[in-house]
Amino acid sequence: MIIIRYLVWETLKSQIAILFILLLIFFCQKLVRILGATVAGDIPINIVLKVLGLSVPLMAQLILPLSLFLAILITFGRLHAENEITVIHACGLGSSVLIKSSMILILLTTFLAIFNSGWMGPLAAQYRYKIIQNARTSLSVTTLMERKFHKSSDGKTVLFIEEINQNTFTHVFFTQLQNKNNTQPYVVFAERGHIDKRNDGTQIITLNNGFRLEGTALLHDFRITNFKNYQAIVHPPQVIRNIKNAEQMNLSDLWFLNTSSSDYHSELHWRLTLIFSVLLMGLIVIPLSSINPRHGRVLSVLPAMILYLLFFLFQSLIQSSGKKGQINPAIFMWIINLTYLGIAIFLNIWDTIPGRRLRKYFMRRREV
Repeated sequence: MIIIRYLVWETLKSQIAILFILLLIFFCQKLVRILGATVAGDIPINIVLKVLGLSVPLMAQLILPLSLFLAILITFGRLHAENEITVIHACGLGSSVLIKSSMILILLTTFLAIFNSGWMGPLAAQYRYKIIQNARTSLSVTTLMERKFHKSSDGKTVLFIEEINQNTFTHVFFTQLQNKNNTQPYVVFAERGHIDKRNDGTQIITLNNGFRLEGTALLHDFRITNFKNYQAIVHPPQVIRNIKNAEQMNLSDLWFLNTSSSDYHSELHWRLTLIFSVLLMGLIVIPLSSINPRHGRVLSVLPAMILYLLFFLFQSLIQSSGKKGQINPAIFMWIINLTYLGIAIFLNIWDTIPGRRLRKYFMRRREV
């Protein structure tokens, strides 16, 4: 039908534009967090773009239902304001044409949400975890930052470099605290140096033209050694590489996983809620997109926005509480989902012929 194709195309254009804008906003927000972790030394600077790219599927889990919700709200609101939907109704087409056109985009977005939340997102989370852990176990010039103290995982080694130039660095400060064999702590200053990596994962820091100061202040026993070449071995930290948490498991594994872990249980119902929310939000926003000229456009869309924010606020609280084992997400999440489904059905049949007959029937009974 021409009218349905027109409505689908207008809504799809809005959804693509909104999806791009929301993705850009979430992208910038994630970039700020990753750069903050990079400055703190949690993420090496050379993998920032990789980590950022692998975070896109996780961001899309919330963006997909929001983009459809805003697309229908904005597009149908504009058509109401321009009286195009009024003309459609005057031609004998009821609200069903709006529901049919919206259902096409709802089904399309639902398939994308199933693919993203079920498989694409967990796969990206696995690769992101592996990249971060591999970078943390590898100390190289590309992962070091100028004028920043780099501390080892065991807290016994601290490295400071003033200037880095390709594979070499200058003005180095290196300290080794007291370790298990009761050796005295020492501090090393050098003009320049570089890092080499062995096949077993250990790394050798080679320093040139400097001196080593060894001793403790309590004993007043110090040794100063000048050197031309100095080497120190840095062992890689022990990192679990094959860990697979709930975020990294695909939807089918979570569904058939026989475990009582609250983390896996909450993650499963959270992903199902994200998929189901596409249908809920798409149906709820159709009747709420109508514009009341007396209230203005802002106040007309306010109920829809409040319902959307309350839905994800409650579901996020239930998810976090469910991971802690405080509540059962299978009960509380689906109570909210079914409640919103009832609201969506009620709003969509309110202005239909069966809805009007039902209202008229209750009004007669009230008068009696």
